[in-house]
Amino acid sequence: MRELKDSYDIVVVGAGPGGSCSAYEAALNGAKTLLVEKSQEIGEPVRCAEAIPGLEDFNIKPSDEFVRSKVKGGYIFTPSGKRIKVSSDKATGYVVERKIFDKYLAIRAAKAGSKIMVKSTVVGLERDGDEWVVEIEYLGEIYKVRSKIVIAADGVESNIAEYAGLKAKKNPLEVCSCAEFEMVNVKLIDSEMLEFYFGNEIAKGGYAWIFPKGDCANVGLGVRDRKKKAINYLYDFLENELVKDRLKDATPIELKVGGAPVSGPIEKTYTDGLLVVGDAAGQISPLTGGGIYLAMDCGLMAGRVASEAIKNNDWSEDFLKKYEEMWKKKHFNMLMDHLKYRKILEKLNDEEIEELADVLGDSLEDIDLKKFAKKIIKRPSLLKYFKEIVF
Repeated sequence: MRELKDSYDIVVVGAGPGGSCSAYEAALNGAKTLLVEKSQEIGEPVRCAEAIPGLEDFNIKPSDEFVRSKVKGGYIFTPSGKRIKVSSDKATGYVVERKIFDKYLAIRAAKAGSKIMVKSTVVGLERDGDEWVVEIEYLGEIYKVRSKIVIAADGVESNIAEYAGLKAKKNPLEVCSCAEFEMVNVKLIDSEMLEFYFGNEIAKGGYAWIFPKGDCANVGLGVRDRKKKAINYLYDFLENELVKDRLKDATPIELKVGGAPVSGPIEKTYTDGLLVVGDAAGQISPLTGGGIYLAMDCGLMAGRVASEAIKNNDWSEDFLKKYEEMWKKKHFNMLMDHLKYRKILEKLNDEEIEELADVLGDSLEDIDLKKFAKKIIKRPSLLKYFKEIVF
């Protein structure tokens, strides 16, 4: 490949939001950086519902180029159709066009100085002294490049961390299977509100959603059920009494499928000369399956620490552990809380979901734990699930 060099300071594997943000931050801080993406087009295939809070947190100005809808909150629906309005600062954000947004992030990394290889797959990773030899397959040819640090941002199926001896493989039972149609002619309740549907018949072990997306809407779900496929749950959801009148004229223009690891972060996200970011690291909410914001934020941290390591001529495990300390300080407690809540919710039957909705009321902002405890203590059927939280 004409522009491929023999060696780099940092090789980032995977040009999703986490990888591109890692490459951006590393290159911005002067590190010689290569970003490797296995797809022939960055942003493809799309595997998520495309919602993200707080672009401004990353000094990214929301643009009509990639923002399809602005979000001011959401509605949660029980199996019977009871509706709870969610309105808090944490519920605001955007629905983006991932095909464009991911490419925007990669372009930003390139403008900062990172080189990019597309349709390129890392097929091997070997230690040679205190550096890595990275084997990259491109158009049938194998290229070998040396790198002081590798950042593994290669998604839920991550192989890179495993190559380096870290335990990153996800338990299939802890991966939420997702299926989604992008549809036109969807009758939305509110073009600035997300919709979430819960129930064991609707989406066992997960939830269904309708997200506004400009002239379209993302209609999908995530489930943890090995007896019935996500796509079959989706077909059934389209005919559910709660939504079928609003979807009767809707037609799909795209089908998206994928998996979201919802077991929480992996045990360790660093070793000598290597960091793990995003879905590969389990940096995704076990409760909502949302991971774009986390991947971007942790990616920036990884790029920053990696570039500091290069400047200090020290990419040992002892130095790189700064990365894990940084992201855990900011996000770990939230991830573990979300894991706890997910495990509670998946135990509830539909009647208990309805009862929980009665406790929460018609509107939900930030939950006042003391008020919640006073209400839940009067509901013995629910208290057994929430003891750990309220006491």
